[in-house]
Amino acid sequence: MNAVPGPSFSSRSFWTGVTSFVKNGGVPQRWRAAAGAGAGVVGLGLALTRPEVAPHRKLAAEELWRGLSSWKCDVSRFASIAWAEPVEEVVEPSTGMTFPSVVEEGRLFTGTGLRKKSILGLKKITVYAYGVYVDPASLKSQLGNKYSSENPEELKKNEEFYDDVMVSDVGLTVRLVIVYGSLKIGSVRGAFEESVGSRIKKFGGAANIELLQRFTGAFTDDIKLPKGTIIDLTRLPGNVLQTKIDGTEVGSVQSSLLCRSLFDLYIGDDPFDKEAKKLIGQNLASLLC
Repeated sequence: MNAVPGPSFSSRSFWTGVTSFVKNGGVPQRWRAAAGAGAGVVGLGLALTRPEVAPHRKLAAEELWRGLSSWKCDVSRFASIAWAEPVEEVVEPSTGMTFPSVVEEGRLFTGTGLRKKSILGLKKITVYAYGVYVDPASLKSQLGNKYSSENPEELKKNEEFYDDVMVSDVGLTVRLVIVYGSLKIGSVRGAFEESVGSRIKKFGGAANIELLQRFTGAFTDDIKLPKGTIIDLTRLPGNVLQTKIDGTEVGSVQSSLLCRSLFDLYIGDDPFDKEAKKLIGQNLASLLC
């Protein structure tokens, strides 16, 4: 049974639909489809699957199942739903780069941003677009008690909230999609040595070359980075920072300091893209409040 493909959306319109579903216990009309043998297929735009069909999305499917139960729905009527591959994607408007609405382990998209870099101080180029994803279950488990009664509009302005997201063992993924086609792996390694290295010194009180090199050492000279290459930087349980390039794991480092230093680039007090941080923050807050 196949779901009817849906359109692409901007990150803002996509999230409006997601929060409408989560908060109201309903499914927006534009996400409904029918497919095969009269069984209803709900095209949520989330790449959720039944646990027995796609084990790597088990957590996301189970969370939706729990949600349906909490709304006192007749869960049995959903037994024939087929959660297909992603039926919607999010487009970063200035580059055209696309991001799935959900990545591994049911991590939900919260927003996109851009990493720009000056060349000889004359011209800024877009190096990559990025999307930030969160595991809603771990977010609620780690921070729900502290922030669930807050107003999302106010919470997104609270720097302590961002610090708690970075410091706590919340499941986060930052997906980088390379835009600049002439980018060399050495430039990526050098950029992380500078940016993550400065954060390690900031949060740790001193430089930690050994820790930094354990992370940047994953970006070896044999790796090519054509336009569209995907780099996933994921915090796994226990503050393990995993690095994947086009789906292949190239490194893994256990360090809460490294995780905090990496995520500070995107949602810290001086992020690469300040407007992106506002949207990401509001959407993180909306999952809690």
